[in-house]
Amino acid sequence: MTVREPKNAKEIAEAAGVARNTAEKYLTQLVEADKLATIQRGRETCYYPDPVTQYFDQIRDLVNDHRKDELTAELDAIRDDIDEWKEEYDVESADELRATVGDDIPASERQQRRHDAEDWDYYEHQAMLIKQAIQLYDTIEATRESRIASAN
Repeated sequence: MTVREPKNAKEIAEAAGVARNTAEKYLTQLVEADKLATIQRGRETCYYPDPVTQYFDQIRDLVNDHRKDELTAELDAIRDDIDEWKEEYDVESADELRATVGDDIPASERQQRRHDAEDWDYYEHQAMLIKQAIQLYDTIEATRESRIASAN
């Protein structure tokens, strides 16, 4: 689940220290469970984490690990950081900030701008997930509570 680029069964088997047929068996199960997705590269099937499953897992983790007010505070802090970059660099997006790396500025400043642009992209992604978690929070909690109640 930590693979960044799609890998074939042989590569995954080697990394896991198992036989290729063992890896293929479990990879097939993970694909059937929507944990992995596949892509064909020539005659090989390559595997990578299913992005939809990862998205919902991240939202579930946010709801499981944080109260709604904590998520709201984190969203507020992210927006504060982005607002500071907008003001500091006089830009409206991470890509606009990246474009300023070509300006006549010292190397250390260019490096800081690249770093801030990467952080900005990451924060935008986190903000999107946190917004979804906040919107789904009550529904997820109610579903969890009704499942517990029906089990008793």
